[in-house]
This record gives sequence, C-alpha cells and structure tokens, in this order.
Amino acid sequence: MATYKQNVGTTVVNYAGNYPGAVEGELWFDTTNVAFKYQYANVTSAGSWRTGGNLNTGRNKPAGFGTQDSTMSAGGGVNDNAASALSEVYNGTSWTEVNDLNTARAFLAGAGADSTDGLAFGGDTPTKVANNEKYNGTNWTELADLNTARNTLAGAGTSTAAIATGGYVSAKSALNELWNGSAWTEVNDLNSARNGLTAGPQGTTTAAIVFAGSEYPSPITAKTEIWNGTNWTEVNDLNDNRQHTGGSGNSTAALCSGGDNPGNTANVELWNGTNWTEQNNLSTARKELVGSGSATSGLVFAGSTAENTFVTTSEEWTGAGAPVGGWSTANSMNTARGTAAGVGTQTASIVFGGSTPSVTANTEFYNGTNWTEVNNLNTARTNLGSGGTYPSALAFGGYSTTNLTVTETWNGTNWAEVNDMNTARNALAGAGSSSTNALGFGGVEPTVSNKTETWNGTNWTEVNDLNTARRSMGSAGASNTSALAFGGNAPPGLNLKNETEQWNGTNWTEVNNINTARQYVGGTGTVTAALVFGGEPAPLGALTEEWNGNGWTEVADLNTNRLGSVGTGTTTAGLGSSGNNPVSGETTATEEWSSSSNVVKTLTD
Repeated sequence: MATYKQNVGTTVVNYAGNYPGAVEGELWFDTTNVAFKYQYANVTSAGSWRTGGNLNTGRNKPAGFGTQDSTMSAGGGVNDNAASALSEVYNGTSWTEVNDLNTARAFLAGAGADSTDGLAFGGDTPTKVANNEKYNGTNWTELADLNTARNTLAGAGTSTAAIATGGYVSAKSALNELWNGSAWTEVNDLNSARNGLTAGPQGTTTAAIVFAGSEYPSPITAKTEIWNGTNWTEVNDLNDNRQHTGGSGNSTAALCSGGDNPGNTANVELWNGTNWTEQNNLSTARKELVGSGSATSGLVFAGSTAENTFVTTSEEWTGAGAPVGGWSTANSMNTARGTAAGVGTQTASIVFGGSTPSVTANTEFYNGTNWTEVNNLNTARTNLGSGGTYPSALAFGGYSTTNLTVTETWNGTNWAEVNDMNTARNALAGAGSSSTNALGFGGVEPTVSNKTETWNGTNWTEVNDLNTARRSMGSAGASNTSALAFGGNAPPGLNLKNETEQWNGTNWTEVNNINTARQYVGGTGTVTAALVFGGEPAPLGALTEEWNGNGWTEVADLNTNRLGSVGTGTTTAGLGSSGNNPVSGETTATEEWSSSSNVVKTLTD
C-alpha cells in the first residue's frame, strides 16, 4: 500500500496549530489540538454587491462601456430629462469628468473595451438621432451615423466591431446594425421588436445577447435573444419582466440588474448560457441604469429612483466563485467579557478592560495560539477606547462609576497612567500606531459626542469633530492622521448609523456607508482595507463587511453572534475576540479572520 509521502511527495508535517506553510489539500498534524488538518479553497457561493464611487453628476440612461475598473459614462438625461453631453470615466475607485460628447443626448447606447476606447451612438436630443461618436481616451470624434435614428436601443462590442439593436424609432423596433470600424450595415432583425432593452456589453458582432425591454404598446417583457453573427434566436426568458435595466457580461455569462417592471426594482439575475437565476439584489432599486464589465466583475451606475430623481451611486459586482475570507474558531480567552478594548495583530494582541458583567481591569495577551493573563489596567473600566499596537498600546476614556478621562500606556509589561483626555466619555472609538500616537473620537459625555482628540505621547489636543456625533461605533486606522469611523448609534433612542467617515489628520470626510446600520461593532484594519463585524440589534451579531478603500461588501459571518467585541489585526489576518452573546451573555470566544481564500478543516469534519 502506498504511503502518504509516496502519493503526495512529502511527509505529514507536525505543527503546533494551523500550519501556515500548507498548500491546498496538504495534510498536517496539529500537535496542539491533536488532530489531522487540511485546507481547501474558500470561494463565494453567491455573488455580492459592493458600493462603488459616485458619479459627479446624477443622470439616467447614459451610454456606458468598459470594465469594472475602467468604465465610460457618456451623455444621459439630467434635470427634467434634459439631454447631456457630460462624460465621466471610472478607474475602479472614483469618477472623473473628461471631455464632453459633441452632441448632447439621452437614452443612447455604447460599445467599447475600456474607458479609453469606445463608441456612443443613437439617443435623443430630444429629437431621435443617428449620431455615432468615438472616444480615443481624450476626445470624442464624429464618425459615420447609424442607418436609422433611434433611442432606448442596446449596444455591445468594441470601437471597431459593434452591434446596435432594437430601440424606438416611431414605434418599437427590431432593427439590427453592425459596425465594422467605418460604417454601419443593417443585418437580420430581432425576433421581438422592443425598446428599453439591454445587451450584455461584452458581446461581439458574432455572439451577443439582449434581454428585457418593452414591446409597447404590449407589456414589458422578459424575453432573451442570442445573436450568432447571422440570426437572433429566442432562448429562456428572465424570471422578471422589466425594461431599462443594467447589463454586464456576454452571451454565455451575463448579468441583468435593476430596471422598471413597472416601478423600480433591485432584482438581479445571472445568465449561465442556458437559464437565468436570481442573485443578490442591488443596494439601490433603480431604473434607467447602465452596466459594464463581466458577469463575475461587473459595474452598474446612474439611473433614476423616481421621476427627475437621478442617482450618482455605483455598485460593483463580485461574482460567485471569487476567493473570500472566512472566520475560524481559535482558542478562547480566560475571562469572558464585553465592551473591552484591544490592539495588535493576529499573532500578538492585547485585550483589556470591559465588563464581566462587573467592570474589570483584566488584561490578556494572545500569541496566535493561546491567551495569557498579564498585568491589569490601573483603572478598571468598560466601553473604553484604544490605540497603538503590541507592545506599545494606549487605553483611554471609558466608564467605571462615571465617565473617565483616564489614559494609560502599556510597554509590554505594565500599564502606566499618563495625562488625561480633555473630555470624559465612554463608548468612544480609537486608532493609532503606538502609545505615543493615537486618536480618540465620538462616545457619550453623557450626551452623544462628535469630539475628536489626538495624542502625541504627552498630551491630548482637541481637533476637528466628526461630522456625525455617535457612540458605540467601530474604527480602523494605522495612526492619528489616518483613521476610519463606521456605524454606531446617535441617541436619543435607537438611532443606528451606517455612516463611514475618514480622518486625514485634519478633517473627517464622509465616504461610502457600511451596508447595514448597527452599533457595538468590532472593527480593524486601515483606511484602505478594513473589517466591521458583529453588532446589534439582533440578528446582526455575526454580520461581517469588508472595506477596500472605497466601498463595503458583505463577506463571511462570524461563527459566534456577538456585540461589543474587540477587533485587531488586518483584513488578511484579523482577530475578533470577546463580546456579548445575545443568549449566553459575556463570551470568551475568539475567531481568526483569513482572506487567504483557504479554510482549515480537521480530517474528521
């Protein structure tokens, strides 16, 4: 019988804990937990939407083309549906205005490989037009027109090989034209004449897909057709009738997002070459939006939520099968507690204070495997703030029998009292790089606070306030000049917040919100890569979202529901510890976050 070494080419490794050198499928023996373990790829079972950057100007139904991180938006309807010539390009983070179209118009179509090379054709000014313009990365140039002027048509392809189909002339249209880089040629019509239809933008002149639309005066439709370079063939319908949707992908893998059925919808469906399947919805229901990119990496933008109410928001799609992070259970803390504070990395973290439920000064150190009790805070407290890392940490504010200004520094062995904060408060948040560099913000004074103070190693100084006063929020940040604040509550009452603000050393700026408003969240990371997890009210205690510097995406949940937990580490190697479980109360539960796209399992699982 062949041995493991003969089959795999290596012996079984002995390692205390999870073996960091393991490759996918490799077996090792965990000497700490006395178990054989292996790891496998962890991927999304369903796609998800992340908030993208906002357009500078809200509009409906511009021309769009490109990829998720290189998209053009040209023209569209603005105030009172007036035709616009505005052009903006998206780089995966933000939209930038570039040179305008030569002809202002709305309800036009586009085709192009990326934001530097594409076409915009058709539309209305409000008179229906056949105009065709090419963008070269700097300017728009007028080229040969469509054979038939029309609006609400669909487009796909590139600047040298495009397809323009359907639309409205004096009635719904089945017209189909192909572009060869110099002229448009009429070819075989759609089977179903319609306007307000959508194409998979990455389709080609030999393989394309169109879906949805209106067969006015007949109803809105779910019909789908595939183009093979010669003819259109009707295939399986969408699950929902709709028009003016956003589209991503091609004839073998496409995404249909939002639209009007009638009334705005957030519904999303995925085409796998045979059937449409419902997916996770958009965050913002809208019609007259536009899509770009692929079925695994798409973008939707613009649109309207009501008459003359145009949106600037963009949403980015990550398709099923993409690598994701996940939480795995680690060894528990010695003392169960909630609303504590902490700093450090996944392999070197310190957690201090909190409630057990009585207020505690207990301090514990995590070395990547086990928790060890170390010297306590001088002042027992809960709902305190923290900054720094291990072994150079800072504890400040909080509550014992009253709100506190007390500040203590940790040197790797002991806590020492230093100069107090200016404003006593609890349920505040903090950030920082060391015991000499920290930021404290928000909290309760007893009224909810927006105050921000910065620590230089000797004194606290009041600086510019948060835009939104709140308590019990999450935070991330590597220094007192670079931090995030997210979530929280703004009493009186339960006034949960989803606002995210970024600190640049001088001012707080509102950026894209977390998807789910909540308080008593855990947070960790930096201004470009952060996590928020847990929180209340129920059942939000396991919910985790990841920040990429621009938007938040829901990712894998915690294994243990909780609020008031401590977050340390990074978005590639994070730690969530302690907290309050809604059923069992204060917890010792510890979980490690990994975005390595691998999940560790024991052989007996």
